[in-house]
Amino acid sequence: MNREHPRTWSCRRVEALAGARFIAALGHHPLHDNALLRLATPEESRRVSLPIRADDGALRMLTAWRVRYSSALGPTKGGVRFTRDVTEEQLLALAFRIMLKCAVNGLPHGGAGGAVVVAPSELSSAEREQVARRYVDALGDAVAPDRDILSPDLGTDAETMAWMADQYTRTRGESPAGAINGKPVALGGIPGRPGATARGAWVVLAQVLESLGWVARGLTFSVQGYGSAGGHLAVLLQQHGLRMVAAADSSGGLIDAAGLDAAALWAAKSDGRRFADLESDGARRGTAHDVLCAHADIVIPAATANQITADVAASVSTRLVLEIANGPVAPDAEAVLAERGIVVVPDLVANAGGITMSHFEWAQNRDGVQWTEGEAHARLDARMLGTARAMIETARMHQIPLAVAAQVLAIEHLATSLHT
Repeated sequence: MNREHPRTWSCRRVEALAGARFIAALGHHPLHDNALLRLATPEESRRVSLPIRADDGALRMLTAWRVRYSSALGPTKGGVRFTRDVTEEQLLALAFRIMLKCAVNGLPHGGAGGAVVVAPSELSSAEREQVARRYVDALGDAVAPDRDILSPDLGTDAETMAWMADQYTRTRGESPAGAINGKPVALGGIPGRPGATARGAWVVLAQVLESLGWVARGLTFSVQGYGSAGGHLAVLLQQHGLRMVAAADSSGGLIDAAGLDAAALWAAKSDGRRFADLESDGARRGTAHDVLCAHADIVIPAATANQITADVAASVSTRLVLEIANGPVAPDAEAVLAERGIVVVPDLVANAGGITMSHFEWAQNRDGVQWTEGEAHARLDARMLGTARAMIETARMHQIPLAVAAQVLAIEHLATSLHT
């Protein structure tokens, strides 16, 4: 029989899912034992099998997951990824993080996450379509605008979501009405979604810089992970007068203290080229580690989780880390960055532009309207600005780091909905 006190178990569990920042935040906004126990326990985790007929006629059975962590704030929402590298525990942690992200940004959603265990590169277009449709079939009525909302993630895109939306309509005889997000605009998607993460990140960063008394124009930055979020953000920062001195994708990086052309590199990436195949006059080649440790006022990890380890944190030559990837600072690096006085702008706020725009798509679908890109951007800017200011004020009030302040705000939003 397990004699561990329920609160002790709950704290260990949420720390495993959310990290030390969440535990530190509980010291400033404690939760009742029952609320903490609910927060430590996911509502639902489903494993299903998808029968797929390959192009050669062979039958394949793919494993798929859907995790709904908590609907305390509203219908759950979260991405569906097609990848071989996924576990149930990873999806639980992802769903927990999405729940916190919705809470801190005032979005009426709980967190969810889903995946199909398959490498997208191994699928033809016809096979990918089958996977998308069978996934919707397997989840059945569990996918609904007032229960669980599907969005794109790693290995999925607007085309994938269009297939899912079409399958929803075929099997239900009705429009998804927000149950499927990330669709093409012609199918009810929201204008301005591409680049929303970058746009939101700039709004947040500008507020943080202002609070620190820094002038944005002339600051230098590096980007590790030159994908959609990182590439769009690099171009946006360059447009606002910042200078990119290092950048990398999974194939390698380029470093030049005099500056790299963010727009030219993003155009090349958009054409399908890799950094390993690119050149820039005066630039030297480097690894992703070199890019993270290049001298820059702002370091932007925009690739995957746990890229800034304790060793990297001890080597970085920066004043501020802007988290665009989910969880890019490893647990063992938190204290090192803090001891060195490096400001960390947390992912819960910094990269929330995408999920906020996804919520807007849900809202416009539910209301049966179509927003313009200008309307969507104005709403996004206002939402991100409000969250950034609340995070900064909470940090000042409690004399805590921004990363912990964001968690405090999330707990404040969750507290009343989790009471029993």
